[in-house]
Amino acid sequence: MNKEMTGNIQAFEMQCKRRVLQIPYTEHASSEEVLKRMGQERKLLERIKDRKLKYFGHISRHNSLKKDIMLSTMLDLRRHDGQRRQWLNDLCEWTGMNLTQLVCTSEDRTSYHILARAVVYARPMDTVH
Repeated sequence: MNKEMTGNIQAFEMQCKRRVLQIPYTEHASSEEVLKRMGQERKLLERIKDRKLKYFGHISRHNSLKKDIMLSTMLDLRRHDGQRRQWLNDLCEWTGMNLTQLVCTSEDRTSYHILARAVVYARPMDTVH
């Protein structure tokens, strides 16, 4: 997920909350005000992170074709459109670990569950609202 996609997800979440509260666009209520009225915080990005981390842990603990595909690298294939962000890059960025460390950690369910919860519920200062 890049910054644009993250912003789009947050905008969609706020749009849904405005619809629930039936706030017209002419009212120009700020996002913070909408969250106060609902008595909630933003949770959609947390759910996406949680599901991605849980799925990775599930797949990486089992020897399967899915694991082989997810963790393998395709040699001698190069994209001509420029480098794209890969699905696993998000996990490595969120956890601060490389892929090898993530796979080793996911083998122990308890420690991986603790790691996933810490990542999902960590609140950087710029995304509190």
